[in-house]
This record gives sequence, C-alpha cells and structure tokens, in this order.
Amino acid sequence: MRAEDQHDEVSMAKVLFIGTGMMGGPMAANLLRAGHEVVVHSRTRERAEPVLAQGARWADSRPDAAREVECVITMVGGPPDVEQIHLGELVEVARPGTLLVDMTTSSPQLAERIHVVALRRGLRALDAPVTGGPQGAQAGTLTVMVGGDAADLEAARPVLRAMGRNLMHYGRPGNGQRAKLVNQTVGMLNMLSAIEGLFFAKKAGLDTGQILHMLQNGLTESRSLHGLAPLALKGEFPPNFHPAHVVKDLSLAVAEAEAIGIDLPALRTARDRWAELVRRYPQAAAVHEIARLYE
Repeated sequence: MRAEDQHDEVSMAKVLFIGTGMMGGPMAANLLRAGHEVVVHSRTRERAEPVLAQGARWADSRPDAAREVECVITMVGGPPDVEQIHLGELVEVARPGTLLVDMTTSSPQLAERIHVVALRRGLRALDAPVTGGPQGAQAGTLTVMVGGDAADLEAARPVLRAMGRNLMHYGRPGNGQRAKLVNQTVGMLNMLSAIEGLFFAKKAGLDTGQILHMLQNGLTESRSLHGLAPLALKGEFPPNFHPAHVVKDLSLAVAEAEAIGIDLPALRTARDRWAELVRRYPQAAAVHEIARLYE
C-alpha cells in the first residue's frame, strides 16, 4: 500500500487507547476533539471516566476492541505492560494493516521485537514516546519521538498530530525509545543538579530566591529552574511525574548505555538518588520531591 493511501486510511481513525492516566487521559481526549472515534481501556474504569464523559467508548476487552480499530495506542506503566499488551494480545487479533503505536517510555529492544513480530503478522508498529508532561498532554503540544518506518509514521501522522505539536522521526524501530531515554537522562540530571545547587546555596547562607534568579538568567537556565525548583523551595509538591517512573526510565537508560558499551556515571548516580527518594518517601507523587532528600 502506498504511503499516501495509508495516510488517507487513518485521517479520521477509530482508535483504541489503552492507559488513561495522568498523561493518557488528556491525550485520548485530544483525539476526540480532533474528530477521531476513540475506544478506551485502563486498569480501572474509574481512571477513564473523564474521557468517557467527553465521548469515548469503554472497552471491556482489549483484544475484542483491537479487532475493530485502525490504530491502537498504548500509554501504560512500563515494558512488562507493553510486552503483555502488544505481544501477548494485540498481534494475535489485530487486523492486517492496523497501526500499533506504543507511547509508553519503554525498552528500545522491546520496541524492535514488537516491530518484527508485527511485520510478520501484516501489522505496522511504531515506538512513539512523548515529552511535555501533563500540561503538554492537556494542551496537545507534546513532542513525540518516533522510531519505525517512515511510511508508517505518515499513516499515523493525523492521529499523532492530535496529541503532539512536534513529531520527530529518529529512524529505525527502537530509536524513538532511545531518544526518549536521552531526554530523560538530561531532564532528570537537570532536576537533580537544580535541587542540589539550591540546597548548597541554602546551607551556605545565601538568599535562595536571589540565587534562583541568577540561575534562571544565566547559562544554567532550564525548565526545572523555572517550573519545579521554585515549588520545591516553597515545599509545594502537586502531583506530576511520579518518582517511581523516573527510576524506571533512568534504569532503562542505564541498561541501554551498557548495551551500547558506554559508561555514564552521572546517570547511574541520578538513578540511585531517585531510587532512594522512592524508598524513603513511598508516597511521593512529584518529581521535584527529590528536594526532600536534602531537608
């Protein structure tokens, strides 16, 4: 099938969206607003109620729903969930030509396996993790990092554009996940360095507000310094990106670095610090609660 035909095929798609949490719920809602027909499934129906109220239809069975759609999107917890859903369920039942799009931050090697199995079954698979956080998910301004065949990306473009402003194609299957792991490495190291720098300033007796202003307006500027670090200084931790997900993502990044034969000691240190946060504060629900380790 030609790429332009595939593009037309899913321009107004029937989509099964699996995983309607803090990120997935708003993403599915944006698909509805763009005119797509959306069927949703999550671990508990309660998590899907907001998007159901906007017009999505509930699926009791993921396999049954997958038989009826042109595109399946997953935004779930991690690699075990992705493997079970895609390789344990979807590839067995989806119709030929169906797009399987995993937007979870997951394993590059798993993404490669899904692509190979999907191809054998006459399906199309993309790994397409995102960055932009809950605000970006709500606004439809996520950056989507895509690995897979260019023709399949073109087929999925109308669906992905409903959720993301920037679609970045990184080439072969698994490379979307590799790009996301780079993103998480830089982002979480930025957050850790911002918190440690402010703690340093506080213990040195400096005005942390003044220090923060200096950092925000110099070469050290980052979104962490403008968004979450000021909240951490005030002891405000509204739920955003769960620290346990940081540990998962950085563990995947460490594993990928080892797989390609490089040593990233700062990355390993950051992973271990977030793991310590999860151990000491199991109720933590915000990434900038890393500041609690320095109280």
